[in-house]
Amino acid sequence: MADDRLQKEIEAFEDTQAYLELMARPYTRRLKAEVDKYMASINLKAATILELGCGVSEHADRFNRENTMVVTDITKSLVEKNGPPSLRAICDAQVLPFKEKSVDFIIYVGILHHLPDQRASLLESSRVIKPNGRIFICEPHRKSINYLYYKLRLLTMKILGPRFVKNLIGCFSPDETQLDVEAVESIFDGVFARTKWTILSFRLPPLRLFKNSRLDVYLSDIFDRLPVFRSIGTTIFYDIRRMK
Repeated sequence: MADDRLQKEIEAFEDTQAYLELMARPYTRRLKAEVDKYMASINLKAATILELGCGVSEHADRFNRENTMVVTDITKSLVEKNGPPSLRAICDAQVLPFKEKSVDFIIYVGILHHLPDQRASLLESSRVIKPNGRIFICEPHRKSINYLYYKLRLLTMKILGPRFVKNLIGCFSPDETQLDVEAVESIFDGVFARTKWTILSFRLPPLRLFKNSRLDVYLSDIFDRLPVFRSIGTTIFYDIRRMK
């Protein structure tokens, strides 16, 4: 069953045109801006950096010059779009081919909710991250309006089928879920310290119809300033540090 789901993920993201369209949407660009702000705060030299589910990496150029950057994805066509000096690997994020405590910084941007077993991947990251190393997570989560869209999409797929949904949405995988927040907070406890935050308290339905609309971004800029909306932002972030 897990192998079948991974194959569906590969097929979804081998549609390069749909993937690039998704990456160009105003909502996605707003999300990228938040990730870039975080990445700009990271100052690493001579470090081993691992980006899981990299797609076409947005971060390799920032870190490549002074570090060893390893970009991985399960989709061969996307991994190959990343150039040197990054080290490229086709890799299942649930089974990492790295030694214990061998990586300084691990990046998850929109990958965990695509995995059959999020907990397995998180446990692998907790195994390979070095003392004083960091893990960054950026994902949709279950306590937001995103979860409503997710449930509506499941219902639509059940009635009209995945192809109909793909035509409406564009790049998506039928079996994706939402971030398992409980797994993150139980695994990264004890020797780990966690900081979390959310953004984008409003989002238009993720349809191709709205692919060029900035309305959700404008409204989110307003709602994100209001404390009552912060906990229900569509995207949750974690900055996790291994203390020892």
